[in-house]
Amino acid sequence: MTTIDEPIAEDFWSYTASDGSTKRSKVLIGRPQPLPAEEDRAWYCPLFIDGYLPGIKCVMGVGPVDALMNAMALVRRFFEEHSDVTPRAG
Repeated sequence: MTTIDEPIAEDFWSYTASDGSTKRSKVLIGRPQPLPAEEDRAWYCPLFIDGYLPGIKCVMGVGPVDALMNAMALVRRFFEEHSDVTPRAG
């Protein structure tokens, strides 16, 4: 996946990195979608966090809410791993 066509949330977060420098990352969450031909049991939610994930990650779940919840768990992990996170830093 190279683009997120249907974003549901987008922001820039600034934070203090482990080396003490100030960084800024784009956080982009896409609309959950069914995996082609497997909509009864497999959904994904596209997620991009600049400098944290290697490109766009398709976070899987057994339905749309589960896929979104799993993607947000990664966003939460990013938030908790960095100090002084400031949303709306764009």
